[in-house]
Amino acid sequence: MRSKSYNSPTYWQPFTETEETSQWVRGLNEQLKQATHRADARVQLEQGYLGVCLTTNSFWLLYNFGKSGKLAIRTCFDPQLIKGFRVGRNSKTKVDYLVEGALGQFRVTVELPRSDYPLLRYTTTLIPNQPFTIQAFPRDVYILDNDYNPATTQGMVYVTQTGPTSGLAYLSVTKPAEGSLLYFQNFTALNDYFQATQTEPSGTVSAQWPEVGFALPGTTSPLPAGSEITLSDAFLYLSDVIPESEFEAADQFLDAMASIYLHLPKPQTQYYHWPKAAERTIQALSESSGCGRMIQKNFYLNAYVDATYKPPESMVQLAILVPLWEYQRWGEKSVPLVESLQQNLPSFYDEKQQTLMRWLPGGTFKEDIDERSEEQDPAKIDSWYLLHTLMNLGRLADQGNTEAKDLLFNSLKFVIKAAHHFGYDWPVFYDIRTLEVIKAETDTGKGGELDVAGLYTHVMVQVYELTKEVRYLDEAIASAERLRGKGFELLYQSNITIMSALTLAKLWKITGNRLYFDQSRLGLANVIARLWIWDCQFGFGKDRSTFLGVAPLRNAPYLAAYEEGEIVATMINYLKEVDRDVPDSIRLFFSEYMKYLLHRGRYYYPSELAADSVCQSPKEGRIIRDLPIPLEDISTGWKQAGAVGQEVYGGALAYILTSYAYKRFTGVPVVVFADYPIYQADYQVTRKTSGYLIIRLAGTASCTCRVRLLAKSGTLPTVQLFDEDIPASEPLKPSETAKTYQEYQVQGHQRLRLVWTREKNAR
Repeated sequence: MRSKSYNSPTYWQPFTETEETSQWVRGLNEQLKQATHRADARVQLEQGYLGVCLTTNSFWLLYNFGKSGKLAIRTCFDPQLIKGFRVGRNSKTKVDYLVEGALGQFRVTVELPRSDYPLLRYTTTLIPNQPFTIQAFPRDVYILDNDYNPATTQGMVYVTQTGPTSGLAYLSVTKPAEGSLLYFQNFTALNDYFQATQTEPSGTVSAQWPEVGFALPGTTSPLPAGSEITLSDAFLYLSDVIPESEFEAADQFLDAMASIYLHLPKPQTQYYHWPKAAERTIQALSESSGCGRMIQKNFYLNAYVDATYKPPESMVQLAILVPLWEYQRWGEKSVPLVESLQQNLPSFYDEKQQTLMRWLPGGTFKEDIDERSEEQDPAKIDSWYLLHTLMNLGRLADQGNTEAKDLLFNSLKFVIKAAHHFGYDWPVFYDIRTLEVIKAETDTGKGGELDVAGLYTHVMVQVYELTKEVRYLDEAIASAERLRGKGFELLYQSNITIMSALTLAKLWKITGNRLYFDQSRLGLANVIARLWIWDCQFGFGKDRSTFLGVAPLRNAPYLAAYEEGEIVATMINYLKEVDRDVPDSIRLFFSEYMKYLLHRGRYYYPSELAADSVCQSPKEGRIIRDLPIPLEDISTGWKQAGAVGQEVYGGALAYILTSYAYKRFTGVPVVVFADYPIYQADYQVTRKTSGYLIIRLAGTASCTCRVRLLAKSGTLPTVQLFDEDIPASEPLKPSETAKTYQEYQVQGHQRLRLVWTREKNAR
């Protein structure tokens, strides 16, 4: 059997042999040939044939696709004996099988969620006869030829689960050349299993050819007897199309993921007042001694609360300053912290190196050398770090900040020299004095920071837009070339990958070369493949939410406030940049991501969590529970939040969400909150006491979002909300009404008209 997982520009090369199969593969063909109780599955996809059968220890679905390929789907496994099965409730699209095993009674539900789409769902529950622990369970999907033989099959694996991300595996079967499949395990349905057995789903879905899918994690705590518990809830997207390029693979993946997403259980969202959180956070950043310090008459923010044992960092200042500049404009009033942080930026510039530095020049590390982390060296720089700092300077320069523009342009010669030195393939760490590579790869054979070529492209596009000098556009194009051929291995850091996708979309608009739009969608597929599309409700997770989060790094086992703030802002800017060309699948995920971040973002604040669920001995600094600064990290349910520290540079989260989710309009006495992005907004104040506003929401009609109309001050005026695309329609009915707001549940991608009036004497 052969498989290939692409992680380099040689992705489309011939396959390589592998014999690394598990014990569950050997003899499988003979076992299935001798299977008994073969029958029609009673539900059938439009293509192929679905049947059922029994072997000694398993109840199988057998899917025949094409002329010479099969999938064997092990829906339940009992290591001792499967005694038999009977059909329970059934219809044209859904059937229950009751399977008797030595462990207890299994229920296997097979369902076709959509009649017009090649999607299969199978859910397995068990009522144990007596308590038992799980020692070793097999995966559930096997790729076979027409003679049940897995050894003759070939294929390539595009992406699988990493850590606690979604339980997915996406691959194509090329021999027999039959098509592609996306496997998805709904971990939300397995929360009771994880709670009872003290396990979690990290790393439980993979593809070890010819095996694909989920394996129950082994346990030391037993499953209790007598109660029904879900062991698996799997979706299989089945297509006869094999992508011919990494871009076609990305599009197929996005379409399949969006279809599966619509059938998944999702937590209810709750409204959180982010403007109040923003005010509290800005006050803490400005006044708390744990957040900042004075050095030579300049005010600097710490990276973590009370982490003063290392010098200030340039990225930290800009990560707070740039979105705060945007928030200041949103609120139509100045924020003194903006001026304080602007004043410290020139101190990070090193005249000798002719570039902005990561660490404040002349600063000292108070930790012993053997206690420092690998990046704590004044001469060592992380490739993404400098470029991210220059990117933020570019954002300030675009707003007319001349000092930021000077710092950016004074650093360009150095960063272009570095890009040429590395051939636009950036290592993890290098010496900023000599450009010597200190750490070349993230892991052996994985390359360096692959998406940083996209961040360099981003900076060069910014400079081109500021100057219109073609040499910078040429740099952007040369760097964008290095993003090709990386497939689903492009992502090193999630916020960097999505920024790369945004700039590639801009490059498409500038040059007219659609290749860059193709690359852009591939970058977004990389991010969506790493979403946590499940809600952790075991252990500490019962009191917080992780649904639709995304980890900061490919292999990071936690969600992080700083990266999530940047990701949501970039997603919204992507929607505005690409506008009508955004595929529905991307519009859906971006909009849902924003909705759920607005819901669960509060859990980054330690005051919103139970005291015992917050780490008291973080890696960095200390945690002050009542300080409105987010924790860096939220992990799965068996780990406390804040193990890394209380992240000062993640403090922008509250005012990023405020600036993007709350829309204010001059002369309009209503603030519009929407937990989907607002594409467009037009308004008119018809008289001093009345007017109207028209907005277009992102998302798709298949999902809903919250729209809340809030009084700018005092009491909400009389407001009515209409569906603008239905002439002479009745006003929509609010789902919640109060003195200062009205709330509505509306469909995504809807155009809404808000009409407001107020009494002449009302303030």
